Amino acid sequence: MPRLSRHITARGLSWTRSLLGRMTVFVLAAVMLAYALGSGTGLFIMARGQSRQWEHDAGLYAQVASTALRGIYTFVSVHIDRDGRVSWIEAGRPVGDDQSTIATGFMPADVLALASAQTGQDVWLVTADEAGRLTSLSDSQGQGSGLRVTFPDSDDQTPGHLFTGWVTVGSATHFAGFMPILSGDGRLRGGLVASVGSADALLAARNQALRTLALLMMVTLAASALVAAVALRRAFRPIPALTGTLTALADNDTDVRIPYQERTDELGQLAVAIETLRCAVVERGLLRRIGEHAAVMEHRAHHDSLTGLPNRAHFTTLLDAALERMAAGTAACTLMLLDLDRFKEVNDTLGHAAGDAVLVEVGRRIAPLLSPDDVLARLGGDEFALLQRVGGANALQRAQGLAQAIVAAMARPFAYGGTPVSIGVSIGISGVPDDGAERSVLLRRADLALYVAKNEGRGRYALYRPGMTMRAGSDGTAVGSAGGGT
Repeated sequence: MPRLSRHITARGLSWTRSLLGRMTVFVLAAVMLAYALGSGTGLFIMARGQSRQWEHDAGLYAQVASTALRGIYTFVSVHIDRDGRVSWIEAGRPVGDDQSTIATGFMPADVLALASAQTGQDVWLVTADEAGRLTSLSDSQGQGSGLRVTFPDSDDQTPGHLFTGWVTVGSATHFAGFMPILSGDGRLRGGLVASVGSADALLAARNQALRTLALLMMVTLAASALVAAVALRRAFRPIPALTGTLTALADNDTDVRIPYQERTDELGQLAVAIETLRCAVVERGLLRRIGEHAAVMEHRAHHDSLTGLPNRAHFTTLLDAALERMAAGTAACTLMLLDLDRFKEVNDTLGHAAGDAVLVEVGRRIAPLLSPDDVLARLGGDEFALLQRVGGANALQRAQGLAQAIVAAMARPFAYGGTPVSIGVSIGISGVPDDGAERSVLLRRADLALYVAKNEGRGRYALYRPGMTMRAGSDGTAVGSAGGGT
């Protein structure tokens, strides 16, 4: 660390400590979250398992009670469901009344005591009135008669088949199984209620088990967090130094020394990787500077320094490439030569700075009129060239439309220092392949059309036509002759 202290800023060290703290908190939080999820899942599974056990015991106790009932009251029968369980008991006459007691010699309490001896829990025999309300006749101890029986969590007020769940007998709630007793025509006569246990006892036992499990999980979580914290502190001890070197690299300090490269564990591999990164940063910085310089030089070689448009050399290359594509039958194009009208007057009256500003604005005005594949270049002075990619039956109309739009754009006055500047543009057009397939031929014919446009009054465009010639004007300058027409 002493060797690195002169390379790492106080801000970098603070960030390193903060990162280490956040990493430790994150890992510990992840451990705690994993334990919390596991604990929650375990508690849920335990509670769900107990509920399923209650349901199983309630169904089993109801079966046991029905077996004891059938052993005494031989005039009853049972209905079995697909799982082989008794679903309900069918009786031709009331069960547990005085007549059945006389016929069998057994009180209802005797039958219920037999079932209770096998389940170890309370069992009730209930009867139903005409409205289907259930009332207890007796329990296994010969008591508990006249108690109202309801099903608080059931949508069915009087279940017509085996039911397991919460059953209220009088003022006490039990988790129990209810075995209905039906008449031959399906009318409810009563039933058996076989308790698994009272709600207070069952819930208290479950809550105690859940508290014990939760306490055990909390102790385990605390011990695991302590072990994880110690392990993280020991494992992350070299991290501040390594993160400090990364901070220095981020500040472009490539002279920093990377520690712990001699280690053979993962931290040593990380240190070696950071050293490799440092060397790559040094090399990449050098290559980036070389690349940026090369890009600048290449751009300068192919673009006009004033307007930023492609220069004559670059435009020549683009035109040759377009002619090659045209020869392969994959593209067609139109060549336009543009010459500004009255531009010399701007330089003579307002100066070259105004002329330069007008040239830049010319490029800006024409650019929005072009399609993505069109190319505008400055050949030099006030001369421009435009390569338009066209195709199809309306290629000529598209070229004329673009030329007309450029003429109109140049006809609008420019402004320089609050002074309006009026110029114009003359355009000569030759098409590929109709007017030739060689660069020199196309340029010459577009140049002929340009001179015709100048000769006819400027501020207009002219298409090359066969028969166009160049002749000398009265002042000795070359002017265009339309020959066969424009």
